Amino acid sequence: MNLRARIDAAAMTPYQWMVVALCVLLNCLDGFDVMAMAFTASSLTEEFALSGSELGVLLSAGLVGMAVGSLALAPVADVIGRRPLILISVALATLGMLLSAVAPSAVLLGLARVVTGLGVGGILASTNVIASEYASARWRGLAIGLYTAGYGIGATLGGVAARGMLADLGWRSVFVAGGVATGVALILLVVLLP
Repeated sequence: MNLRARIDAAAMTPYQWMVVALCVLLNCLDGFDVMAMAFTASSLTEEFALSGSELGVLLSAGLVGMAVGSLALAPVADVIGRRPLILISVALATLGMLLSAVAPSAVLLGLARVVTGLGVGGILASTNVIASEYASARWRGLAIGLYTAGYGIGATLGGVAARGMLADLGWRSVFVAGGVATGVALILLVVLLP
């Protein structure tokens, strides 16, 4: 019996659920990271005196990074393994969020958002595979459902948190919070991700 057949036939262990939970956490953070620009759009427009089209380019920068990250980084997982790729991708997302927080101009903010998007794209291309591979046949549907829901949960909770941060601390705090949370996740992954 090969490993895939053994995982499919066996009951889910706490370790397998922990791996799925890590993937859900990363998807929650991705939801927050991607939506951070939307949460801060009004403040950014004001601070950098952006036109509608300039704001549109900024909002798209992270999505461009995600597309490139998914297409360019996903095949790298087959060469170096999913764990190293996820760690690199989470590090990129952390760096991009923190650079976004200190960006002195809209151009540099856009570049930081591309870096964030590269990381998010690499994460998305790898974590769904891990969540699926570590789930048994019986629980795979639930594991993927939880994983998929993570993105929306992260975006929703991030929006609620961002509203308070924007009012009290300004737009940069939203990116600091995202960078710190993603950095903490990176530490958890170094310790726990197989």
